[in-house]
Amino acid sequence: MSDDEFNRIFSGGAGAKASFAARIGRAEPPPPPPTAAPAESDATGVYKPYGFLPSGNIGETCDIQRWLDGTDIPEGTEFQYRYLLRVAYVGDEEIRLFLPDTIVVIEGKNLRDLRKKLARRQVTFICQYTAKVWPEVIAPNEPVVWAISLMCASA
Repeated sequence: MSDDEFNRIFSGGAGAKASFAARIGRAEPPPPPPTAAPAESDATGVYKPYGFLPSGNIGETCDIQRWLDGTDIPEGTEFQYRYLLRVAYVGDEEIRLFLPDTIVVIEGKNLRDLRKKLARRQVTFICQYTAKVWPEVIAPNEPVVWAISLMCASA
């Protein structure tokens, strides 16, 4: 092989391929991440028993909200998924979340999808229904959370 043939084959002449950096690199910057949208129940006034709000820390926590008896004052707890030991259920009407010091009991109807999403860490909030906040009637085939109770270990 002569020097001319070698240079023609292996040099960066007119027929040379683009470099690895040129082939892989992006000319434009990546698109910005989506901004977190408000919960659908907050934005539209429609009850949504559970859902996923995008954030920087995907699937790390879940906020469980219930209502003080006879009021429209919310109370709740937020747990980190790394402390969720087990998800137990009874039919589609009851889910139990076992945490190291607490058992969260969620009662309602049509909760199968909620159970599956909890097991996959795809839920960032769960909200109990109250007619004081959402007076409209819930459709029979829609999921609804009627009650949330916490059973804590006594000290």
